[in-house]
Amino acid sequence: MKKIYFYILCVSILWGCSLDQKNQDEISGDTIINTVQKAYSVLAEAYAGLPMQTGNFTILSDDLQPRYTINYNSSTKAYYAWKDSEIMTISADIWQKYYQSLIHINALLATENNITDKTEEWNYIKGNALLLKAYIYFDLLQLYSERFTPSAPGIIAKDNLQVENNKRLTQEESIKAIQSLLDQGIDLVEKHSVQANYFITTPAAKNLQAQVYLFTKEYDKAEKTAKELINLFPDMPNHETAYSAIWNTPLQKNASAVYWIYNYQNNPNQFLYYEKDKGDYFYINHFFTFDKEDIRSQISQYLYTESDENKPEYYFLGKYKTTHTANEARNMVLSRNTESYFILIESLIEQNKVEQARNYLNIFLSTVNNPPLSTELSQNSLRLIMRHEKQKEFIGEKINFFDLKRWEVSIARYQTDSNNRLSTISNTDYRWTWPIPDSEMRYNNRATQNEGWPKIK
Repeated sequence: MKKIYFYILCVSILWGCSLDQKNQDEISGDTIINTVQKAYSVLAEAYAGLPMQTGNFTILSDDLQPRYTINYNSSTKAYYAWKDSEIMTISADIWQKYYQSLIHINALLATENNITDKTEEWNYIKGNALLLKAYIYFDLLQLYSERFTPSAPGIIAKDNLQVENNKRLTQEESIKAIQSLLDQGIDLVEKHSVQANYFITTPAAKNLQAQVYLFTKEYDKAEKTAKELINLFPDMPNHETAYSAIWNTPLQKNASAVYWIYNYQNNPNQFLYYEKDKGDYFYINHFFTFDKEDIRSQISQYLYTESDENKPEYYFLGKYKTTHTANEARNMVLSRNTESYFILIESLIEQNKVEQARNYLNIFLSTVNNPPLSTELSQNSLRLIMRHEKQKEFIGEKINFFDLKRWEVSIARYQTDSNNRLSTISNTDYRWTWPIPDSEMRYNNRATQNEGWPKIK
């Protein structure tokens, strides 16, 4: 039984990972992962290692604009400018952390025959491991593969504890693997009567299914899945207190508007912080600020005024902060029913069901105290409005980066403290698809690099 830990350790070394973590003793020796309690511990380690820093995605999106303070942080400034070297560094870190989590998941799944108290709890753990694996695979697909093209290179699947030199699946094969993991995981998890919100819940898994359908442009399936979720969780927050509560959802307390949260143990907006007397590196893009009548205006943003009267006022990113000095640890919201509404709206628009889409978008607008849309809107006009409203709602959340890539839009890079464009990231720019890291390319001679990035000779 010791061989499972040995494989974990060897694969970690080859991938440049470290498993010097608190539960190391619990996943080694003759009693490796043979009880539900130990299985929970390994599952928790898989979650704990996820690369959840929102700045990795938000800085590359067009949610924010840079202040003059960005000049004091050269790496963040370069990352905002989409410099190859900075993207390669972040890409390697995210790749490593996702595959380290997969080591824990694969070890957990491989030990099923050893579980002595195999009850409903074990099925819940196994189901959640499968769902987390699907979540990781889908993130990897969106980051390291081009926009949906069935025959294009997709993920590198890692399913065993032995060192694997696997070639990249096609996108079509990748999607099949993700959908199979979701189907199996949901079947196991939804039978569990009490689900922890710090693991992937059934609604979060089904919302992920709907995301996959948007990615593959199966809009009828996205519509069906999103409608099922909305029928179960129809109520979005419709006043300031309720909206604020989303960003303060405690562990273990299930809320109908929140499907899944992450025990981040830091402040999700920490990447913005410069100095307590200077404020953040970035402020909210001028296209996405909130009117004072909007219920989100005091929550998703907050006003910051420089002590220097010659400096402008800024709206900084809120949700997890109300002042620029507030850096307490907060749980991170990863899935909520408002996204289900937007998945439904987008799927209806793309099927040219414009009237239905407008009605659902008006439901959302009314909850945030915004005026309804007129009845005279074309499909493309409604599409543009929906995209703008979704970016505002999910400002500072990583979903915006994935949406921008999927929508095939070009985005602006701004001069500091200005609405003037510094440059434009074209929708055809190769950097939308991240590089396969050197760590994989060196040890896996079957891996292929993405277009535009350096290849190891």
